[in-house]
Amino acid sequence: MIERERLEELPHLTEIRWHCLQAFKRQPALMRRPFLAKELTLPARWDDAVLRPATGPTLSGLEKAGWVRRQIWGEPGTGMPFRTGGPISAWEVTDAGRKAIEMCPDTFPGVPVYGGR
Repeated sequence: MIERERLEELPHLTEIRWHCLQAFKRQPALMRRPFLAKELTLPARWDDAVLRPATGPTLSGLEKAGWVRRQIWGEPGTGMPFRTGGPISAWEVTDAGRKAIEMCPDTFPGVPVYGGR
């Protein structure tokens, strides 16, 4: 059994995080290479049958959980044949993310209780 202190360090499995982990199961190619946020498709809030592209803030939530990390491709003007407004960044699944994806249940287990006993 996981010690209470260790359990409190683990990230919460929220519904949006669960949808993201399920999306990685549907799109395993994204686990092998850097990807753009919009490449990960998630169910729309109003209809699970409609898939919509993920957003940067959604993936930032996964980054806080330690499941993905931002990967910088290049700085403006460094060997690219065009100008960019800033660094080109993508996302990459971490080892902890691969483990979370592998262990993610097929059915959402319910809303976590924050700070409850």
